[in-house]
Amino acid sequence: MSTEASSTGFRQIYYSRTLQDYWIRRFVAFIIDAVILAVATWILIAIITIASRSFWWWTNMLAFPFLSGIFWLLYSACMEYFYGFTIGKRIMALRVMTTDGKRLTLDLAFLRNLTKIYWVLLLLDIVVALALPGDPTQKYTDRFARTSVVT
Repeated sequence: MSTEASSTGFRQIYYSRTLQDYWIRRFVAFIIDAVILAVATWILIAIITIASRSFWWWTNMLAFPFLSGIFWLLYSACMEYFYGFTIGKRIMALRVMTTDGKRLTLDLAFLRNLTKIYWVLLLLDIVVALALPGDPTQKYTDRFARTSVVT
């Protein structure tokens, strides 16, 4: 005796082709953005290495996860605040809005993207949200920020 409102996101995704398509589109958007940010981070690390005349790549490589997390947070929050989407979301025809259909404020954009600072936190953000009852299109931080990614 399970209703859609009380079933988990995982259960709803299992039965809904529409939700499966939605999350595939979000994943592809994530991959596109990840490639863009990885290239930008590599370029910055190369510039830092050359400018510091250091040939010890491995010392600068320790900074890669930290820098990429900061870039990801800034990139996502700023792009979604100014445009309503990231490049990956734009390509996949997705945009971010508040749940009442308004444009994001900067604080909400940062709140919903806070877990992008480290990939494990982002994974937990998605898994926890889908393991609990609620809107199966929202990450857990989306629920706090009252935002959603829409088509």
